[in-house]
Amino acid sequence: MLRHPLNNEKAMALLITISLISVLAIITLQFANTMRQEYIVSASLRNSVKLTEMAKSGVNIAKELLLLDREENNFDSRYDSWALLAEEKFTDLFPFGTLSVNVEDEGGKFQINAMVIRKREGYKAKSKAYDKQQEIQEHYVRNILWRLMRAEPFSLEDGDARKIIDALIDWIDSGDGDGEEEYGAEDSYYQSLDPPYSCKNGPIESIEELLLVKGITKELLYGTEEKPPLAPLLTPVNNTGIININTADVLLLQALAPGIDKTTSENMIDFREDEANKTELENSNWYKSVPSFPGDIALSKKQIGTGSNFFTIRAIAQFDTQQKVITSTVERTDEQIKILRWDSE
Repeated sequence: MLRHPLNNEKAMALLITISLISVLAIITLQFANTMRQEYIVSASLRNSVKLTEMAKSGVNIAKELLLLDREENNFDSRYDSWALLAEEKFTDLFPFGTLSVNVEDEGGKFQINAMVIRKREGYKAKSKAYDKQQEIQEHYVRNILWRLMRAEPFSLEDGDARKIIDALIDWIDSGDGDGEEEYGAEDSYYQSLDPPYSCKNGPIESIEELLLVKGITKELLYGTEEKPPLAPLLTPVNNTGIININTADVLLLQALAPGIDKTTSENMIDFREDEANKTELENSNWYKSVPSFPGDIALSKKQIGTGSNFFTIRAIAQFDTQQKVITSTVERTDEQIKILRWDSE
């Protein structure tokens, strides 16, 4: 009689061997896959550390150039070494990955906190004349924002622009004294919202904070498909109200005074971008040399300048799909760079 295959010892041994090999193969594959995942994670962490250090180096390079620039001249323009950093590739310094560094002049933006000087915490009037000067400065600053929001591409109605300005004043001021602005908002309004919160009665600390202020919408601040954002034209740092016309955006130049139209502000940009006019940018009166600039408009040195103390540095280090971004807002003095804000992502 023929024996059943399972009763065959050699067949059984073969089956057991095949089963063991299959199990070992599965274990080996699983082990290899685990090791591969651990290697990927390890490599990713290693690269992340490298990218972080590269981004930090980018910030440090920008800080050093800002200090060197202060030693070289007493004005700031887009011809300065810090402003040309965006064109650098840094391939010699960092063969691993890529590094890009951009420095923005915060002095060329609208200073939100300069809208309120006299009713700010800790403000003390030195004299009636001094107090009057501060009042004039406040009105000048507020009118810039009013013109900016009223003009294209934002095109806000007069009433809507006025409401935003009054609400900003109430948000920034100390909350004491004269009470609520005509179209503003204090605690009674903000406490009625869902969820409720308090009116800050203090300076704006970030652009994001503006979304808490009555009348300021996400669409206005960050833009839509049809309209550009207002946010890049604003800054929460500094409170002098003096705008660097060497770096200010074309829309902000147009808002400096009544009578400066779009064509004139574009001509101002063309003038300062002409390298032949590079040395003229030291004097804030260079705008008078712009052919189309109205002769009856005179901008005060309390309104415009050519130097800056506040900058935002953005360093991006990248390798394949990984990247590290560090954004730092700094204050420059004659001797050092002080970090005001540091964001890492």
